[in-house]
Amino acid sequence: MTSERLIDRKRGTKDARQQLALLREKWPVAFPAEPESVRPLAIGVAGEIASAMGWSLPYTLGVLARWKMAPAYCRAVLAQEHRVALDGSPAEAIDAKAKDLAAKRLARLAERDTANGAAKPAAPVPVKSKPAEMSPETAEQLRAQVRASLMRRRA
Repeated sequence: MTSERLIDRKRGTKDARQQLALLREKWPVAFPAEPESVRPLAIGVAGEIASAMGWSLPYTLGVLARWKMAPAYCRAVLAQEHRVALDGSPAEAIDAKAKDLAAKRLARLAERDTANGAAKPAAPVPVKSKPAEMSPETAEQLRAQVRASLMRRRA
């Protein structure tokens, strides 16, 4: 991929959140807001979206990458038998390779979540401790040591 195309694709990935909102407005059946309503998109839909929205194909692929890598989309690929066109009509069947990729993506996400969960330490419980009781002689000795170290620093 040339650098211009790569830059365009990265820009699409960065803008995906905003652009997915526009895609939801234009094609609510293909881009539902509810995770349980998500259906795998037909192959070649990126070209249709690019021409309808006036985007470049690399930019469109960047926007769709965020959508297709989401856990809801991967679960839809595993659960459904057919892809859908932008209007929601059934399209081609989902092949085994797509199901395998979706399963691997979900496994990576689960692995990442468990690693992040294990890495997070438990929230510390605040403990209010009382200062240790000292005899007056010990307290005076500590004060004398602190004064002496401060005097040495000044010298």
